[in-house]
Formats: sequence, C-alpha cells, structure tokens
Amino acid sequence: MKTSSVKTEVWRLILLPAISITLLLSATLTFLYITKLDSFVDQRGRTLAEKTAHLAHIAMRSDSPELLQQLIKSTLEEPLVRAVHVFDEINNENHHTGPRFQPTLADAGPVNGAARVARTEHSTRFAYPIVNGQGEKPLGWLEIELVLSPYWVTVYQMLLIVVLATTACLLLAGYLAVKLHANITDPLHLIGTVIDQLSKGQLESRVKGQFAYEFEKLAEAVNTMADSQEQAQHDMQLHIDQSMEDLRETLETIEVQNIELDMARKEALAASQIKSEFLANTSHEIRTPLNGIIGFTNLALKTPLEDKQRGYLQTIHDSAQNLLTIINDILDFSKIESGKLVLDYVPLPLRQVVESAVDTLAFEALEKNLQIVTVIDNSIPPQLMGDPLRFTQIISNLLGNAIKFSQRGTISIDITLEHFEENQITIKVAVTDEGIGLTQEQQAQLFSAFAQADASISREYGGTGLGLAICKGLVDRMHGSVGVRSEPEKGATFWFTAKLGVDPNYAAPEQNCLRGKRVLICSDSELGYRQLESLADCWQALTLWINSIHDIFPTLRKEQAAGFPYHLMILDVSPDERKLPPALLGNLAEQLELEFSCKVIVCCMPAHRQMFEQHTNSRTIAFVQKPITYEHLLDAISDSLGVDLSTGEQPEPLASSIPERHVLLVDDNEANLQLTTEFLRDLNVEVTQAHSGDEAIALFQQNRFDIVFMDIQMPGMDGMETTGHLRQLEIEEGKRTPIVALTAHSMTEHKTDLLIAGMDDCIRKPVTEEQLAHMLDRWTKRKDTPQDAIVYAPQAPAEPTPSQRVHASSGPVNISQCLALANQKVDLARDMLVMLIDSLPAEQKRINGLAADQNWSELREPIHKLYGSSCYCGVPYLRALAGLLDKALQADQTESVVPILESLNRAIDELFAWAERADIDQAFAEAVQSAPENV
Repeated sequence: MKTSSVKTEVWRLILLPAISITLLLSATLTFLYITKLDSFVDQRGRTLAEKTAHLAHIAMRSDSPELLQQLIKSTLEEPLVRAVHVFDEINNENHHTGPRFQPTLADAGPVNGAARVARTEHSTRFAYPIVNGQGEKPLGWLEIELVLSPYWVTVYQMLLIVVLATTACLLLAGYLAVKLHANITDPLHLIGTVIDQLSKGQLESRVKGQFAYEFEKLAEAVNTMADSQEQAQHDMQLHIDQSMEDLRETLETIEVQNIELDMARKEALAASQIKSEFLANTSHEIRTPLNGIIGFTNLALKTPLEDKQRGYLQTIHDSAQNLLTIINDILDFSKIESGKLVLDYVPLPLRQVVESAVDTLAFEALEKNLQIVTVIDNSIPPQLMGDPLRFTQIISNLLGNAIKFSQRGTISIDITLEHFEENQITIKVAVTDEGIGLTQEQQAQLFSAFAQADASISREYGGTGLGLAICKGLVDRMHGSVGVRSEPEKGATFWFTAKLGVDPNYAAPEQNCLRGKRVLICSDSELGYRQLESLADCWQALTLWINSIHDIFPTLRKEQAAGFPYHLMILDVSPDERKLPPALLGNLAEQLELEFSCKVIVCCMPAHRQMFEQHTNSRTIAFVQKPITYEHLLDAISDSLGVDLSTGEQPEPLASSIPERHVLLVDDNEANLQLTTEFLRDLNVEVTQAHSGDEAIALFQQNRFDIVFMDIQMPGMDGMETTGHLRQLEIEEGKRTPIVALTAHSMTEHKTDLLIAGMDDCIRKPVTEEQLAHMLDRWTKRKDTPQDAIVYAPQAPAEPTPSQRVHASSGPVNISQCLALANQKVDLARDMLVMLIDSLPAEQKRINGLAADQNWSELREPIHKLYGSSCYCGVPYLRALAGLLDKALQADQTESVVPILESLNRAIDELFAWAERADIDQAFAEAVQSAPENV
C-alpha cells in the first residue's frame, strides 16, 4: 500500500476542512439572505395590495373616481411599485396607472374572491379582491405589480461580498497550510539527509539548526546515534583486523577439510556405483540358479510322481517363486528410486491383463475361500497402449495385499472410465476387500518404502513392505494417482488412475454373439450380478436379475406369459452358500429344460463344483469355476446354447502348431541351456546350442536360423558384442535374423543398450515356456498369419531375389505392416514408404549436423518428425530407434544420444540399400497377390 506524504496530509487534514467549512458557511449565509429578501418582497407586496384594496373600497363606496384615481397614483409612488390596476365590477370600469403589466403564465386576478400572486420574468403581480365592509360581496379587485430589479441588485451585491470574503479566507488558509508544511518538512528533510549520509558511511555528518521542540529532540537522537556508530565502526575495524588473521588460519583448515570431503565424496560415489553393480550382478547370479530351479521343477511336475514327491516339488517351486518376487521387488524399488525406470508403450489388452493377474493369484484366494469379482466398464476400448507388465504388477500387488489381509468375503476389482480424449484414456482401478482395514495413521505412511500394516515382531502377514511403494512409483510414471479408503475392521479400497493410449490401428470385432438372447441372472450379491451383467452386455444379451433361487420359476413364467422367453439361467453361488442341496440343483435344471427350454450355468467355487458334480446327474448344467473369466463363461455359454460364438477373428496359431523352425540358443550356463532347449523342443522347434559368443558366430556362418536367443552375460565375448558381429555378417549377406536377448538384469536402461546393440527384443530370466512361445509367435510368423503380424520366410534360398528380400520380416521394410497401417490400400502404403525414403537424405544430414553441434534442443524437432513419419510405414527397426532417441532427448539424457544416433544412421543406410536393390511396386503387388482372401 502506497503511503501519503506530509504535504498530502496537510492538505487533507488542514486545508481541505478549512475550505469546506468556508464554502459551507458562505453558501448557508447566501441562502438565508436570499430567502429573507424573497420573504420581504412577498410580504411587502401582499401588505401593499391589501392596504390599497381597503382604500379603494372606500373610494368606490363613495362613488368618487377622482379619489380612486388619486389613491392609485399615490400607491404608484411607493418603492418597487411599477403599475397599479383597479377593476370596478359595479360600474364595470378599469382604472390603470403605470406601464402595461408584463405578461404572466396565468391570469393574475383573484380566484373566487381570494388574493393571488403571479410571477413574471422581471416583476411580481399581487391581486387582491375589493369587498364590502362585511367582507362578503366582491366589488372588484386590485392588482399591483412590483419591479424586482432593486431586489436582484441587492442579491448580486451580497454574492459579491460573499465571494470576496470566501476567497480571502481560502487564501489565508492556503498560506497557513504552506507555512505549516514548510515548518514540518524542512526539518524532516534535513534530518533525513543526515541519516542517508550516515547510512552511506559518512559518520561525521550531524544535524544542525534551530527547530521546533519535537524536531530538536529527534535531531539530538540522530546525532547521538551517529556518535555511537562512529565509535562502533572504530571498534569494529579493530576486531576486523584481528578476525582477518584468524580467518586466514581457518581457510587453511577448511581447504584441507574440503580436500578430505571431496575424497570422501568420490569414495561414496564409487561405493554407490559398486553397490549398484553388485545389485545387478547379484540379481543375475541369483536369477540364473532360480531359472534352473523353477524350470526343472516345472518339468519334474509334468512327470509321473507320488503325492508326497509332488508336494515337495510344489513347495520348492512356490518357495523359489516367492524368492524371485522378493528380488524383483527390491530391484524394481531400486530402479524407481534412481529414476531409471522407463515404461514400455505396447499393446495392452485390458481384460486379458486383468484376468491374467487374477488367475495368477486365484489359488491363494481359493485357499482362503475368498471370491474375486472383476467388473470392467464396457465403454473402455479393449486394446489400449501402455506397459502391460507394469500394469499387471500394480494390480497383482493390490490384489495380493487384499488376499493377504482378508479372511472372508469378496474381493472386487472395479475398472471404470474416467476420461477419454482422442487417442488417450484415463481409467480408474479400485480393489476392494473385506479384510482387517487400516487406521488413519497406517494410511498416512502406507505408500512409503518398507511400511507395513503389521510391523510388529510377530510379522503375521510377512512381506518386504515395498509392494505399495512400487505401485506408487509405477502409477506416477503412468501420470496417475493412487490412494486408499479404509476403516479398521471394515475392509479397504485401494484405487489408482492411469493414463493409457488407445491403439488407433486396432479394430474391435463386433461382439454380437448373444444378440436377441435373454439371460436370467440369479445372484444374492450385487457385485456378482454386476460382473455377469457386464460380461453378458459385451455379447449384447438381455439380462434380468433376481436375488433368490425361489424366484426363478415365478419370474420365468411371468416373462414367458408376456412373450419374453429366456434361453439361459446363470446361477451365482456364494462362497458361503450351505443351504443349496445338490439334488435340488439337478431337479431345477431338468425342470427348466423341460418347461422353458432354458439352460443352466452355475458359477461357483471349486469346492461347490466338486460337490455338485458328485451328486448331480443332470447334463443340462454347465459349471464355471470362480474367479469368473471372459473366456470361461463364453465357452460355457457356447456349450450350453450350442451356438457359434465366433467373433470373426482368426485365432492365433499355437506355437506348437507352427511348422518346425530352426533356433540358435546361446548361453554359457549348462543348466539354463538344457532347460531352455527342453522348452523350445516342446514347442516343435529345432534347437542348435552354442556355449559362447565365438561358437555362436561360427554356427551362424554355417547355418541359416529363423531366430537367435542370446544370453547377455557370458565370459569372454558377451551377448551384446556377439550380436554386433552377427549384424556385421548380416550386412555382408544382405539378410537380418531376429535376435532376442535372454537377460537376468532388470535395470531399465539395459533394454536401451540391447536395442542399440542391434537386438530386436528381450526376455527377462527366469525364462518360461510361454515367453519363448510368444517370441517365436511374434518374430517368426508367416505371411498367412493375420494382417497385423510380421511376415516371415524361413525357407529363403541362398541368394534371395529383391522381391523375396522385401517380404522377409528381418529386413528394414515390412510390406505387410505397410499395408496394415494403410488399411490395405496399396497405393497409399507405397506412397507413404516412398515419401519417407525420399525425405531421409535431407533429414539425416540435418540430424547429424545438429548432433555434431550438440544442439540438443533443436535436434528434438527433426527426431520427433522422423519418429512420426516412421510410425506410418512398415519400418519397425527404424521406428524403434527413432522412438528411443526421441525419448532420450525428451528426458534430456544427452549422454545416450550418440550411440543411439550411430545405430539410427546404420538403420537409415540399410533402408537406402534396400531401396536401391528392391522393386517397390513389384513387392507390393506380390504382397497383395499372396495375401489371404479374407485380408
């Protein structure tokens, strides 16, 4: 707030009130004076008119015109009288003396015998009736006009006097105000000048002069302060001289300490680096034997075993899995804390991911008789983009906690749509249990590292306390939030939101397999009904909910009478159900079949299913074991109704049904090599083993392989160096073979190094048969696979033709992917590819120039542009490297730009070489001719 000056305050507190009072008094006196003058003129006119009217009455009564005329003339001589007029009503005569009356706005004569006053521009007329002696009968009237000029002269004189007096008073007040201002500000200015000089170090300055008493005391105080400062400066200078000597000695000591601290800092950094390397190496060393333990245990469990032996092996398997989970938690937390965790951006089938997480933990829930219910909002697109592994990890952690801390009831997973904008979606996942609940204090520290709901010595529930901290770190990287709502002994709801992409190239098949079908859902739980209703709604079935088995027949009869027959009844059996006899269930199913032609599906826990199947002979009942999944319920409906529930999609071929392929497996660990070989042979794959990088290079030169699985950490030549030699051989031979890394490392940036080294994908140990099948299915499919698959030609001749090289999935261009991205429009796909190739020379020159100048900020624009262009063409390797470089620049990781840029330049050169030797038009024509008819 701006403060006002002394001058402003003087004007506001002294001059303005003086001016206001003077003007108010002047205005008041003027008003009173004018009012009095008006009253005087009016009174005089009325008195004169009345007096003259009485005298005129005497003259008129005596019938003496001469006397009347004399009376009028004498009245005219009165001051201010301008003219006099008498009207004799008896004789009907007018007697007028003086000038003609000035016109008025209305008649000035008496009204009904009463006096009246009328105003003109320069005069006032007074009319008064002339009556007889009794004052009753009017004899006529009298009019007198008074001139106002002398009155206005008096008014103007008075106004002049008031203005002059007011002006004099205002000038006097202004003079006194200015004088007062000077008497206040001059001493203040002098004192302020001295204080300013003192603040600048001129301690010899003093305040001198004669002032008012108050200012005199202030000046003395300022002078006293100046004396004190001068003395203090003198003393301080003495102390400074002494302190400088002490400071020199202290600086020498600090310099020695800084050197020691710098050495300690370097030692700490080195120790931290050693610890990180130790963590990574320990992870590798632990995962390698764990891989053998878990893998061979799985193989052993597939062989004939006694129950006790199977129990022992299962215990070994579970313990190894638990140990692997703890290791993963510690390493994931380490990555999150160091900021090195980078999420993938790949297709994320939401329902499949969620149901996979539920299926993994279903056994633990069934052991505690817990029911898991999954409800997914059908408005969420089925194919999203994100990191399915990390998304599964979050749900698994939250669901695992819910199972751990629950002893009864139902656990629900509710997934809803929060926001949908273009190709980005925000979903909310809530996991609700009926367990022990949490206090406010526990909720406050729940997402901190190593925090647990039960931190007592008993450690009843176990765990590392890292699960929720890891969830929070992952959710933060998904641009979401995480929280909990809970009360002690009333369960808890853990929720999180995540922003995911929507796959623009995914066309969801129309799920109308149950259109027109009516389904009756019998469930005593609203959650159970919501799950079944949501799944039925996916297939466009009409549903009706009842909560008691006794309402089935009344409801069906009522609906059938109304013309709405039901084709299927789904019975949701609660885990705590103890009152439903198996015989009743069988009779119910048979009666529904006979009376309504209605099939029955029972959704229940494994214990209920076993009991029902033992005591029920009805063939009209289909069982779906909880937790209920999309596929299980769909299969049960298909079997019950005998309808074709095909969604129109071509089923993906199983790895075992794909014709035999030749795989090069490289690993220095004999146990891992044997285990992975067994997995691959079960998948109908021919395996060639290599125990080192040198052996792998020799075998690669002698044979043609469809895919290479490469271990990373090997003695001598490691996997990345071996991959570099293999890629160099491929450049000479004009082909490219997919190379998949087998790594026990879990550091996120390691995947970046693998892609830079020339690898196409990676699998984290311990390796499973499902992972191997997925990689084989992903990188070695044929052209007759679905249109969005990568094309593969395993039996290419030694010298492939240009068109055949075009079709190889291992080359720089994937024609099938080009067509898929262009919605099978050949001309558009060809034009997009040619446009990209034509623009690459200029873009490559600009990118390399900006990189040479280390102009990272401007380099982001052409790299992002190149990545966007490559996304619309089938150039997967170029797109992966451009996206990797784009992410590195966006994260300001400039130290990794140069190696990625080298790989990007090699990929561009390979694309140029492909364009020179390939006939693009013929390649697209052959791809269209060889495509299946349904593509």
